[in-house]
Amino acid sequence: MRSILGNLFENAADYAPAGSEIRIQLENSDSGVILKVANQAEGLEPADVSKLFDRFWRKEEARSGGRHFGLGLPLARMFAKAMGWTLTAVLDEQQQLEFMLASPRPAKLN
Repeated sequence: MRSILGNLFENAADYAPAGSEIRIQLENSDSGVILKVANQAEGLEPADVSKLFDRFWRKEEARSGGRHFGLGLPLARMFAKAMGWTLTAVLDEQQQLEFMLASPRPAKLN
């Protein structure tokens, strides 16, 4: 879990424009827990969202300054899957990129 959260928080901080807001939200419902991490993602296109979890994919290699190699999100998704969680992303019309980490449905207690 530490690797997943560290990656989501670090990416939000590194890729959000300076001075912009990063939103972290936790929702609890009958279907489980959903953690949302959102930030402004200037220059990201809707078609790019499906590539975010591809190994070694980066929108612009020059912008990462050699700090990012395109492995963090694919690893985070694999770790989530190994734990029974899901990790997805959406980009809205206002260029807000939101990652959603969802837990499996909780077991019913008798």
